[in-house]
Amino acid sequence: MVRRIEGAGRAALLVCGVLGWGATPSRAQDRTERLERLILEQQKQLDALRREVGGLKAARRTAPPQVAAKAGAAPAETPYVLKGGVPLSWRLPGTDIDIKIGGKVKADAIGRIGGNQSAGAEDLFAVAAIDTRRTRFGDDAVRIHGRESRFNLELTKSWTPLGRARGFIEGDFFGGGGNEIASNSDSFRLRHALIEIGPLLAGQWWSTFSDPSAYGETLDFQGAGGQTFIRQGLVRYEHKFAGGLSAALAVENPEGRVQFGPGAAVTSSRDTFPDIVGRVRYQGDFGHLQAAAVVTRTNAPNALASDETGYAGTITGRVNLPAIGAKDNIRFQATYAHGATRFIQETAGVSPSVFYDPATRQAEAQKTFGGYVAFQHWWTNELRSNLVYSYVRSDLPRFAAATTFKHSQYGAANLIWSPVPELDLGVELLYGLREDKDGATGTQTRLQSSVTYRF
Repeated sequence: MVRRIEGAGRAALLVCGVLGWGATPSRAQDRTERLERLILEQQKQLDALRREVGGLKAARRTAPPQVAAKAGAAPAETPYVLKGGVPLSWRLPGTDIDIKIGGKVKADAIGRIGGNQSAGAEDLFAVAAIDTRRTRFGDDAVRIHGRESRFNLELTKSWTPLGRARGFIEGDFFGGGGNEIASNSDSFRLRHALIEIGPLLAGQWWSTFSDPSAYGETLDFQGAGGQTFIRQGLVRYEHKFAGGLSAALAVENPEGRVQFGPGAAVTSSRDTFPDIVGRVRYQGDFGHLQAAAVVTRTNAPNALASDETGYAGTITGRVNLPAIGAKDNIRFQATYAHGATRFIQETAGVSPSVFYDPATRQAEAQKTFGGYVAFQHWWTNELRSNLVYSYVRSDLPRFAAATTFKHSQYGAANLIWSPVPELDLGVELLYGLREDKDGATGTQTRLQSSVTYRF
């Protein structure tokens, strides 16, 4: 376009010169002046066109492909990655979706004294797995592993007719199937897989009854036995009110636990009805408070027993303590479960929700109380400590076996240094006590050190 205008200007000058060859001097001078003015006007138009073309080229170089396409221009190849709207994310080329990769690499070295534990409990401190029968004394051992390392992928679309949309999938290496003979390999397992659109969430995620933001910080993967630690399939609706108040209602995957007879194994029930969970949460400058409740149904294993309804209630929270330190805080949970033992972590794997007595054909729901308190103190901006204490106690039926779990205590104290925000170097001392129905006890002491790098 610019070259055509320049050619037209030269042609106009030539024509005007030829037409004015035989004219009088005055007419020739007038025509020369008009010609000069015409050339100046054309030069101004040419400069304006050059600026406009340059601006269009610059816009095509910098605009995202989808913006260029909407503007009617052909999408240009982008020679660099565009920053996404979610922190630490980037824009997926050709879309309005932000993608983020995250996770952590964690190495744990554990030394334990006493309390022989059942298989699968060596890499985490499950107090309920401590031996109380003195089948092996001492059981001093060392274990080094990286099973807590994890990887996740998050896809976010900032706007849909229902609100923000998000997909998240995460796994770690705490699955089964590993060995220590040659490769020390461990199976990758699913932790989370969810779809979130506006107020709706579906997939595998933290139970609505749980409150991970109130967990005490421990290097031990298990954590306090009195907490609720459940990730499961669910469908949840959450509404956020003004002033930091929110409420949620969910249907979640059921998993009733039954024991048919004092010496029988604890097994799953038939699970014909989902768990119904509701919660209310208040978030403020002081921290947060949360109250939740669940109703469950444990189905009888055979025609000799009846189905039983269970329930549980919990209060959790985190309260900031600025009078002690700018980042100091206390976290806690208190839970009562009646026929819903899996909503307290310590009893989830060892205690049934319902005991059935085949002799009398009576059923009795397991009643359990569990809780913990955790204090976090920051010595400096890079150095912090956590003190955690947990207590769990079950009210056992008279026909429960003598070896049935009754009571546990868990304590942890650690020191964690973060020279950079992504890196944690820590050491932790742990102690646990288990007591059975007949009063038999077992204890274990652990010393754990960990290195964690988050990305």
